[in-house]
Amino acid sequence: MHTIEAGGLTFQIENRTLGKDGGPALLVFGDVVDGERVQILRFDCFHEAPHYHYDPTGKNQVHRLEQGADNIRWAVDQVRAHVDEMIRTAGYDDIADQTDMTTVETMADQIEQALRTEPETA
Repeated sequence: MHTIEAGGLTFQIENRTLGKDGGPALLVFGDVVDGERVQILRFDCFHEAPHYHYDPTGKNQVHRLEQGADNIRWAVDQVRAHVDEMIRTAGYDDIADQTDMTTVETMADQIEQALRTEPETA
């Protein structure tokens, strides 16, 4: 697992499995009331059924991604250019208002590199 702090957000890179499927995942966390950390977004770049979640521990709105596409690149492009908008869609306007998109953009290549090199789980 790898953690990157950028723009007021915490990006956690890990390898996840769900049944027989799995792959690299990017979890996006922000601080809410009283410093409580909440997972706002999750990009599961799975081999068979890639998808992403808005508010995975709350309303858990899931959207499928194209199988066989470069979903790591897609996820990082969304973070680089639209993570603040996605945070709003997830229902966290205050966190979106506080997100420093310039810093997130400068860290996006590091996030992508970590996603591409996260070791497979045993």
